[in-house]
This record gives sequence, structure tokens and C-alpha cells, in this order.
Amino acid sequence: MLETTKLFGTQIFLLCLILVGVITVKVRIVDEHTRFSLSDLVLSVFLPCTIFSAFLGTDSSQLPSLGIILAISLGLLTLNFLLSQLLFHKAGPKQKKVLIYGIIISSANFLGNPIVENIYGLEGLTYVAAYLIPLRVAVWTFGIALFAGGKSSLKKIILHPCMVATYLGLLVMITGYTPPAIVSRLVFSLANCTTPVSMMVVGNILAMVNPKKIFDRWTVYFTFIRLILIPLLAMGVVLIFRPGPMIAGISVILSGMPAAVTTSILADKYDADKELACKIIFMTTLLSIFTAPALAWLVHYAL
Repeated sequence: MLETTKLFGTQIFLLCLILVGVITVKVRIVDEHTRFSLSDLVLSVFLPCTIFSAFLGTDSSQLPSLGIILAISLGLLTLNFLLSQLLFHKAGPKQKKVLIYGIIISSANFLGNPIVENIYGLEGLTYVAAYLIPLRVAVWTFGIALFAGGKSSLKKIILHPCMVATYLGLLVMITGYTPPAIVSRLVFSLANCTTPVSMMVVGNILAMVNPKKIFDRWTVYFTFIRLILIPLLAMGVVLIFRPGPMIAGISVILSGMPAAVTTSILADKYDADKELACKIIFMTTLLSIFTAPALAWLVHYAL
């Protein structure tokens, strides 16, 4: 049974975390130096733990089904890349980096788990972990290269903590190895910090944005593509290939998630348009309060 209240609650909770981030800047608890430190903490500690924790407890007997959703994820990622190259050619260099990254990489990592669990139960989370593998690799290969350009070497990308966490997670999934209880507890505890701290960082940056400038043409244009066009295209793909109700439903739902929180963190770190990054995160997260439940209902009854 699809519980709409929980879906609304998830999005509202994230917006409240953003608000906390705004307030901490306004009352001068957080300054620019603190914000940079929090961003580094997310990228180097909390997010890698989130990535690794998603692979713990995966059953190797699910590998064939996981391979199917992995293939779908790769196909949708390629489709998003092509869209990003076609739709933003009029944007400035710093804007284009943010818009391209935001289209290719969504916040499926943060919002995907609670929404999918609400609809499909714990079994669905394993498929979420597989679906997110290409996105995570894209974040720390294509994403870093997009923002950093010549500032980041291939070695640094390959050895980034989030990439290392992905390697270790895949190894655990394939071998079926179970880490000691204290390791699992530590990883899950740190992973639980990712969403609140990340969304607060978004709020920290958003606090510097003029409220009158949030609704600009790029933000509105991006929001339509991220929340409506992409999931409709994903729906078309799964209707053609019919991979099964759960795999199809999860694929469509995750394709319609808001812009990733890492958009603003990387934009801030590598001197891209961090204000635009915050605006598209805020706008897509706000409107996903309505679009995510609508999409969940659509796939729940159509697939």
C-alpha cells in the first residue's frame, strides 16, 4: 500500500534541514570557512560511508536481477548525458557545469532509499544500491572532471574516498563477506550524518542568494527537465523493455529525483556557479514534494 503521507514527509524533512542551514548562517554560527570544512567532511567521510553501507547485506543470488537494473541505470545515465549536451548550449561556462552535472546526477542516493522502501520494502533497497552504482562512478569520474578540469588528476579521481568506498562495496557484494559488527555500526552511524549535513550545507550557500533571484529562467527550465521530462522518458524505456514491475518502478522513481546535493558542494569547491546550484537543488527538492508522490502513484498503478 502506497503511503503518500510518508512521501510528503520525506521531502518536507529535507527542506527543513535546508532551513536550518540558512538560519545557522543568518545567526553567524556558520561562516565561509566552516562551510568549506563541512563540505570536505561530507565528501571525504560521510558520503563514502553512505556508499559502502548500501552494499552491506546484499544477497549474491540477486545478481542477475541486479544486473538488469544496473543496465537500465547505465542506459538512463547515457540518455541524461545526451540531454545535458543538447539543452544547455546557451548557458555560460560556470552555469553549464552546474546544469550538466545536475541533469546527469540526481539525489537518488538521499531520497531514493526512503521512497523506494516505502513502496517496495527492504527488498527494494538492494535494487537501489545496484541502480546507484553508475551514478556514483559518474559523480567521482565525470563529475570531478567536469568541475575541476585540469585541476584534478586521474589518480586523484580513482583514489577519491567515494570511489574507494564503491570498490569496497562491490567487493563485499560479490564475495558475500560480512564485516565485523563494530565496522558495520561505525559505517552506518557515519552514513546517517550525510543527509542532514549535506542539506545544511545547501542551506548555508542558499543563505547568500537573493530570494528575488531564485526563480530565474535557468532554474525553471532545469526543474522541468529534471522532474518531468527525464522520468517520462524513463517510463517510455521501461514500457518498451518490460523488465518486471519492481525493477521498472524503481528505475522510473529514481530517475525523477531532484538535483544532487553534491552539485552545490562541488560547485562551491571548484568555483562554478554555486548560487545556481543551490537554486536548482532548492527548487527541485521543493517541487518534488508534489512530483515524487505523483510519480510513485503513476508507476505503482501503471507498471
